[in-house]
Amino acid sequence: MKKYAKTIVSIGLAILLTFSSACIVFAETIFYYNGLLYTYLNNEQVSLYGADENKTDIIVPDLINGRAVVEIGNRAFMDNGTITSIDFSTASNLKRIGSFAFCNSTNLSGEVVIPGSVISIDTAAFQECTSLASVVFDAQSGFVPNQCFSGCTLLSNVILNDTVTEIGYNAFANCINLKYIEIPKSVTQISSKAFQNDTDITLGVYRNSYALEYAENNGIKYVILDPEPTEPPTEPSTEAPTDAPTEEPTVEPTQQPTQPVTEAPTEAAVFILGDANGDNSVDVTDATVMQRYLANMHYIDEKVIMHGDIDGDGEISIQDVTFTLRYLASIEIPYPIDQPTQNTQ
Repeated sequence: MKKYAKTIVSIGLAILLTFSSACIVFAETIFYYNGLLYTYLNNEQVSLYGADENKTDIIVPDLINGRAVVEIGNRAFMDNGTITSIDFSTASNLKRIGSFAFCNSTNLSGEVVIPGSVISIDTAAFQECTSLASVVFDAQSGFVPNQCFSGCTLLSNVILNDTVTEIGYNAFANCINLKYIEIPKSVTQISSKAFQNDTDITLGVYRNSYALEYAENNGIKYVILDPEPTEPPTEPSTEAPTDAPTEEPTVEPTQQPTQPVTEAPTEAAVFILGDANGDNSVDVTDATVMQRYLANMHYIDEKVIMHGDIDGDGEISIQDVTFTLRYLASIEIPYPIDQPTQNTQ
């Protein structure tokens, strides 16, 4: 009987000690700070684990208690309907965003800038963030993962950096407001379902790129961002020295300068910015005209050049073409395209 009693006491003490040890470990490894929940990964690193129910604006720090904040854990903010913004600007040590980390955070809005320190983003990290409007993907991961932004129904603007090489399955599926996205030349693989159900999307692609081939093979609208090859101008240039120097210099110095000076101020004193072909509207034709002009394949009347000079630097450049394409894709730009503008030149 005494033996039996001793055994019971021993077992009881063992359970009590085990339970106490577990409590101590838990208390040491999970903690709150400034409304955010963290967990220690080791003596030097911590993971952002969640937030209290009243936290609306999340600012990811670089350090907590002297330890680097290196990741946002799996499902850390999943189904969180409270947070409205996430700021990574101070997260210099962040390396990973876990799977489903912000999935179904329905009030996360505005712009999310994923920093260059991030080398890994897992599946569905921002899936169904239905209020998210803009994403700047600066991560070094090289991979936009499966379902990463799927179901982000208000997402309209995405910028991918040139470290991206692959866009995964359903990465931007069901993003019904995503009208335009530029695909860097670095991309060499895109899932056939990457833009599933994005019926009105246009891809910005480059010549001889994988993205151009992908768009053509999948029946997706696209615009080419780089100018046409410059081989065609080599033919006219051989004739120009023989004809143009003998006749044109004698006529143009006397007549051409006088005509734009007298006519341009009256005819083009007010013009529509972006209307490169002078038809009083801004559409994809204007972008094409500018591209052809840059490749020396199309001559634009000098009175109309100012129409296509979106950024006001005195010339038409590939940047003006890009601004026009972004305007057509309803991406906000800092210039009043499609608005009457007073000529000050």
